Amino acid sequence: MPEGPEVETIRRGLLDVIQKNITKVKVAKSKKFYQHNKEINSLISSTIIDIERKGKFLIFKFSKNNTDSYALNHLGMTGVWHYYSDKIWKNTIQSLDNLPHWKVYFQLSDNSHLIFVNIRTFGRFEICSIDTISHHSSINNLGPDILDDVFDSSLFINRIRGNTKKPKTREIGKALLDSKIVSGCGNIYKNEALFLSNINPFTPSDLLSDKQLSTLAKNLHLVGHKALKFKGSTLRDYKHVDGYSGLMQNEFLVYDRQGETCNTCKSKILKSTQGDRASYWCINCQNNYLPE
Repeated sequence: MPEGPEVETIRRGLLDVIQKNITKVKVAKSKKFYQHNKEINSLISSTIIDIERKGKFLIFKFSKNNTDSYALNHLGMTGVWHYYSDKIWKNTIQSLDNLPHWKVYFQLSDNSHLIFVNIRTFGRFEICSIDTISHHSSINNLGPDILDDVFDSSLFINRIRGNTKKPKTREIGKALLDSKIVSGCGNIYKNEALFLSNINPFTPSDLLSDKQLSTLAKNLHLVGHKALKFKGSTLRDYKHVDGYSGLMQNEFLVYDRQGETCNTCKSKILKSTQGDRASYWCINCQNNYLPE
């Protein structure tokens, strides 16, 4: 958390900062961020040209003196961006001291304020050149994105199968958390898409047919866009740029519903640890393979 739909919601909420100049920069004295203090401060007098998303990453593009630079931003588990007009800032926040977990602060040319807040400090804001960003290992060779206009199911199936003669036997619930197989997915939407596809998360990938994987691809795309429509899922810290919560958690079919009854068949929804993440599934609707 946040997953692709949450990151895309935040990206869209930040579009108003595009074409604004950076007039002031502050970096919190948190070791992970302050070690990049010089590079981040070099953005003073830059113009924010664009903000893109790759999987769960935001990519900020800046221009200064006809030279482009970039920032690769991951929200971690608790990262959020806040954007305030100067009037709202003066009436509500007033000082960075009132945002105890802020990490990076920009004042913009219209006196608005853009702040990255990261409670558990798992996020990052890394300044990169164009050469570095285009070959960065974090976003290089990502799988098809669940928010793509057209989801590339053939590429998805090929990534699941792998390129070796030996079939990939990794459990499908684990495979879906590999960004080189599918990006923007994450644990929440993995569980929801597997339920819609009637696939147990513990099923070894090589036991699934191309037809089943095609159905799964379709449902990953469907769930991703539904989550985007509801502006993401707020379970703890995630908020929109304007401070509101997402609403997708009210639409969950299996995720975080252990012990409750399935909306389809009224059987019990189960929960089990898979790797270091929790998987949820209906004991009846997803009984094609049961964990030992």
